Amino acid sequence: KASAEADASALTEEKKKLDSMNADMIDQLKTLAKEKEAIESEKTELLREKALLETDAADTRCQVQALLEEKASAEADASALTEEKKKLDSMNADMIDQLKTLAKEKEAIES
Repeated sequence: KASAEADASALTEEKKKLDSMNADMIDQLKTLAKEKEAIESEKTELLREKALLETDAADTRCQVQALLEEKASAEADASALTEEKKKLDSMNADMIDQLKTLAKEKEAIES
C-alpha cells in the first residue's frame, strides 16, 4: 500500500508539473497568437502603403508623360515661331530694299 501511495504521490507531482508545463505552453501560444495578429496587422498596413505608393507612382508617370507632351508641343510651337520670324525677317529685308530703291528713284526724279 505504501508503494501504491508513493506511486500515486509521484504521479500527482508529475501531473502538477505537466499541468504547469501545459499552462506555460498555453500562455506561449496566446503570446504567439498576439504576435501573429500584430504582424498581420503590420503586413496589412504595409500593403495599404504599398498600394498608395503604386498609385502615386502611376500618377507621377502620368504627370511626367503630360509634361513631356507639353514640352514637345512647346518645342513645335517654338520651331514654328522661329520659321515665321525668319519669313518676317526676310519680308522686312525685302521691304527695306524696296524702300531704298524707291528713295533712290525719288531722288533721281527730284534731281
